[in-house]
Amino acid sequence: MNENAQELHEIQLRIQQLEELSGTDLKTEMDSLKMVLLKNPSACELLMPEDIGLCIRAIKRLVYNAKTTATKPERKVAKKVDLVALLNEDIEDE
Repeated sequence: MNENAQELHEIQLRIQQLEELSGTDLKTEMDSLKMVLLKNPSACELLMPEDIGLCIRAIKRLVYNAKTTATKPERKVAKKVDLVALLNEDIEDE
């Protein structure tokens, strides 16, 4: 097996592993994969459309997760009310 074929095989395995990752692990692995792809342009030319599709699916998942995290409305916590104190105040006012 020549060097490009070996690199291609390693890249394909890493791409397939993206399906199992999520959150920070997925982002870290995508960054790492990006660096590997940039260092091996000749191996990238041998990638199959299915491999590229898996990468795109992982990128879409990253973007979706980032959007849902960013747009989550903050829950407002109700202020605790001391009912006993309120009732005592009402009794004293009478």
